[in-house]
Amino acid sequence: MPEKEQEEFELIPLSPLRRLEKRIDQLESSSGGGSKDFIKEIVDIVRMNQQIVDELAKASDALRIELSKIPGKMDDLINDLHELISFIKASAVEEAPGLTNVQPLVEKFDQLIQGNKKIVEINQSLLDSIQELQGSLKKQQLPPKPPLPPMTFKRSMQPQQKPIML
Repeated sequence: MPEKEQEEFELIPLSPLRRLEKRIDQLESSSGGGSKDFIKEIVDIVRMNQQIVDELAKASDALRIELSKIPGKMDDLINDLHELISFIKASAVEEAPGLTNVQPLVEKFDQLIQGNKKIVEINQSLLDSIQELQGSLKKQQLPPKPPLPPMTFKRSMQPQQKPIML
């Protein structure tokens, strides 16, 4: 089984590469007017390539330096957290003796909780009773009475009677 060649990849800025590509395209498209110009162009391309390599090396070194600082900073952070936790534990131990005076307050809270539970039970029973009453009232509701026919008055032809006005 033949081994595949591994390609190496690097992060480089694109703008200098684009300039190199344009110059190479110009060289390829030119008719080869003079060997001095051709050599000068090649030297310029090599210089630009070297500048790119130098910039990458500087960036890589700077990144390596910054990354090497991280473990030390992490150790400092861990130490600070341990110190903070020890302060919190010490303050909890100092305030713990004062917590014995809180017992009457805890008992009052328990009484309030029990009272609230009783109120909730009473409210629930009242709600159930109201729902039962609503159900029984719906069953007992009579259908609406039909409207009475309108009353009509007859007038008599006798002049002595006056019509009744309602």
